[in-house]
Amino acid sequence: MTTNSGISHITLAYLITIPLALVVGYSLANPLSTKSLGVLFMVFSVLLSPIILRWHHPALIMCWNASLVIFFLPGQPMLWAILAVASLGISLVSRTLTKQSSFLVVPQVAVPLLILAAIILITAALTGGIGGRAMGSDTWGAKRYLSAMSAIIGFFAITAHRVPRRDAQWLSSGYLLMGITAIFADLVYRAGPSFYFLYNFFPAEVAFHTASSQDTLKRSTGLAWAAQAAYWFMLLRYGLRGILDPFRPWRLVAFFGIFIVGLFGGFRSSIILFGILTVSQFFIERLHRTKYLPIFGGASLMLGICLIMFARQLPLSMQRALSFLPIEVHPMARSDAEGTLNWRLEMWRIVAKEVPDYLILGKGYGFSGTDYILTQEAIRRGMFRAYEDTLISGNYHNGILTLIIPFGIGGILCFVWFCWSSLWVLMRNYRYSPPDLKNINTFLLAFFLARLSFYLVFYGQFDLDLMVFTGIVAISIAFNHGVRSAADLEAEQITEAEEETATSVASPVAP
Repeated sequence: MTTNSGISHITLAYLITIPLALVVGYSLANPLSTKSLGVLFMVFSVLLSPIILRWHHPALIMCWNASLVIFFLPGQPMLWAILAVASLGISLVSRTLTKQSSFLVVPQVAVPLLILAAIILITAALTGGIGGRAMGSDTWGAKRYLSAMSAIIGFFAITAHRVPRRDAQWLSSGYLLMGITAIFADLVYRAGPSFYFLYNFFPAEVAFHTASSQDTLKRSTGLAWAAQAAYWFMLLRYGLRGILDPFRPWRLVAFFGIFIVGLFGGFRSSIILFGILTVSQFFIERLHRTKYLPIFGGASLMLGICLIMFARQLPLSMQRALSFLPIEVHPMARSDAEGTLNWRLEMWRIVAKEVPDYLILGKGYGFSGTDYILTQEAIRRGMFRAYEDTLISGNYHNGILTLIIPFGIGGILCFVWFCWSSLWVLMRNYRYSPPDLKNINTFLLAFFLARLSFYLVFYGQFDLDLMVFTGIVAISIAFNHGVRSAADLEAEQITEAEEETATSVASPVAP
């Protein structure tokens, strides 16, 4: 019996491994083709299935802000988007097989997101469908549809499982720190053409912004995004109270140092978002009536004075970021910044007239690829204004316009509903937070408020920013195991008191 069993196991192994080896070998004959890469991906996915089934949920949270792409899939989608779809699929299959639901159901947030998803799909169906350049279609825009839908799918994927308290700190840290991967796009560009193959893993759009400014301001887009991720992590890890701790001055120095490094990107938004976020967290932590107010105010004042005094000696990219302030900067930096602002304002005046035409049925994301390319060529020849191609693609550089024109008044109402419900969830999880999640819940509330304010007032692109909002509220729900209440906090406090009492009773008393 043992021999027969051993032979049958060996035979079964050969029956599986030999065809698998043939498939892999055939694929490796042309390893860079999309079909071969897809086959290899499926093979390795099967082989790594035990690891994927165990770690798909933490991997999704960790990679939510990662600047990484899946290069062998059409359109090179972002890694977080593919992980969102895969993680939700695994969770649904697991729920079906085990008949045990671990999903954290928060209808206040889930319902507006589901309605928003329906509006997106209906709009796509009524405005020419979902076509993409990678699909060989003349109608482009599929990637923007994928980004918006993946943000909604990602919310349900993250809230499909509770995150144990012991894992909350490292997962939340990874959620922010993976944003540092944006710097690799800049590093690859600096390294030269020999390393350009690495753009198969990092989005080339980041390097494009960097490369287009090298003859003038020498901006570093990836560095700016990486710096943002770093100081976000400090706010989450220590809170402003910990950063302003006078007994740990290195934290404040590092915090402002990282912010200054981020100015090499030349983005005025870096200063604006930094200010909104730090002020929001300062008041949410209730530091405005403590000794930390003069510390924070004094440090900010000193930084501002230094920037003003030495503004003309700073790199041009940093001067561009400071150009909206009433200080003297290089004329080239000011001219470049004012130029982008002027064409945006002119574009908004034109686009605003189109809003009534799309209140009921939005325009959607589809647009003619031929018109877009021809318009860009006309812009290069000086025949069209700089924003004409943006009017075609629908990237209006304005949060409200990039929502109401593609998806009409229905999209606006659903987004307002979602934001209101999300703030309600974040407020309750912050107010009734357990001590070990206090810094995390405080940061998530401040982060959501800051990003929402920036999106509505200064700059936004709905298909890119939706994942920011859904990710914040989804992580809050997963970490807090739903929406917390006063009863939850009271029950935990009673349990802790009982445990402390039992420990003190069991401890030996010294003679």
